[in-house]
Amino acid sequence: MKDRHARGDEVHVFAFISDEDDSYFSLPSGVIVHRLPDAQVGPFSRGSFKTVKRILRLRSELRKLRPDVVLSFLTKINIVSLLSTRGLGIPVVVSERNNPDAQPRHFLWNMVEPLVLRQAHRLIMQTEAISKTLPTSLRAKAVVISNPCDRSRDLPARRALRVVAVGRLVDQKGFDTLIEAFAKVCAEVPEWCLTIYGEGPDRHQLQQRIRARHLQDRISLPGVTAKAGSWIDDAALFVLSSRYEGFPNVLMEAMAGGLAVISTRCDFGPAEIIEDGVSGLLVPVDDVDRLAAALKTLMLDDSLRGSFAEAGYQTVRRFATGTVMAKWDSCIRQVTATNRWSQGRSLKKGAR
Repeated sequence: MKDRHARGDEVHVFAFISDEDDSYFSLPSGVIVHRLPDAQVGPFSRGSFKTVKRILRLRSELRKLRPDVVLSFLTKINIVSLLSTRGLGIPVVVSERNNPDAQPRHFLWNMVEPLVLRQAHRLIMQTEAISKTLPTSLRAKAVVISNPCDRSRDLPARRALRVVAVGRLVDQKGFDTLIEAFAKVCAEVPEWCLTIYGEGPDRHQLQQRIRARHLQDRISLPGVTAKAGSWIDDAALFVLSSRYEGFPNVLMEAMAGGLAVISTRCDFGPAEIIEDGVSGLLVPVDDVDRLAAALKTLMLDDSLRGSFAEAGYQTVRRFATGTVMAKWDSCIRQVTATNRWSQGRSLKKGAR
């Protein structure tokens, strides 16, 4: 989005947030943000009524704006965007950012999604493996575009013997497994600690688990970092303990920041980023013993951590912003080529 804006395209961002909500990531000046807060009116602020209101509000805004293309992100928002544009003649490109088969959803969403996705002009999937989860009838519309990640120019010195993990404190991220694995080996590496950055509904449960193992002085949950990516500083090892993913940005960010990494071999993403034993270690999902062994191996071997860090740093070159954005540009050109509103004027894009 920043890349398109820098080229002179008109970029609008629609977000279902209130005026009081702040964005964690900064947007370039000139990008126009439309806030569409959810109305809280008794029982009509929940479930299907909330979804219908979102569809109607977004449709009204898009009819006035008449964008050349709508880019939509996240599973449920993709459905909302497609229903909002139905019959308006606006091309819609939807992007799946997670594992659609593993996400907990109401059965109605599962019924509606394959039918509504047929309306999309392109389906952006983040890995080849996840594109194969699409129904056969939709695969012709699929385009695989990974997330971009640029390498840090100046890698910080690694001094702190700290394991870091990052993500929402939810079951998907497998932090309970990580805590158990660290607990199994922490007595053998008394100088190491574990820090899990993020917020979410499982905070109390995770804190109880830490207290039950008397590791409050070794494992911390400091919340969300004030600055994106600052969790890379002052750490030596990154762990992705997820049960499922779409394409884990934090894993690439850790590698780009010069950290050695361990990841579960979850669906989807890690196995397409890490070469096991070369640029990191891959372990089975929810395998406490294998994760504990991987932690111990890297915490006790400074040379191996350095080797993995260097290999991972080189791996990220495949995901350079210029390379990834060129694929997005190609996709946008294709879907707007026949758009009757895009003739003879600069691109106006409704980004989600």
